[in-house]
Amino acid sequence: MATLTFMVGIEKNSPHIPLLWYIFSFMGKSLHAMGGPSLGLAAKLSNNYLSGMIALATSEAMNLGMRLGLDPRTLSDCFATSSGGSWVNSTVNPVPGVCPNAVTSKNYQGGFKVQLMKKDITLAIAAAREVDAKLVLADAGLAAYTAASDDPECQDKDSRVVYRWYVENFLL
Repeated sequence: MATLTFMVGIEKNSPHIPLLWYIFSFMGKSLHAMGGPSLGLAAKLSNNYLSGMIALATSEAMNLGMRLGLDPRTLSDCFATSSGGSWVNSTVNPVPGVCPNAVTSKNYQGGFKVQLMKKDITLAIAAAREVDAKLVLADAGLAAYTAASDDPECQDKDSRVVYRWYVENFLL
């Protein structure tokens, strides 16, 4: 099933869009012409930065609710229809068992490796510095993904394994 989103550094009115759409349609369902050279990378870094921060925030919020006595699936269902809803919560919730078919419920095997999330957050921070964009969450997020990347129990696992790292290191 083709599910990837392609963020391409090309003008929206480029005559190459139909050919690119045809080629990418075998692998994905979305093609976004981001406006010109290097802007596809800018979109990818921005997207992955956001996804990483959402996964970390979802991990913390799920942990908070569970420690307050809420069932994790019930809490995730509540988020899905509330202001805390996100693709991460509904599709790859970091808490194992909440999304039974997700990599997070399969010992975090497969998916987008935690080391890649660390790399992308590092690149997003560097890009933000180049254009003087302030990222309030960046240092805390990078520290979490760096620590998870260095943890032998988390290495080479899907990036939402940051939940496992969080639980093991802050709930002693």
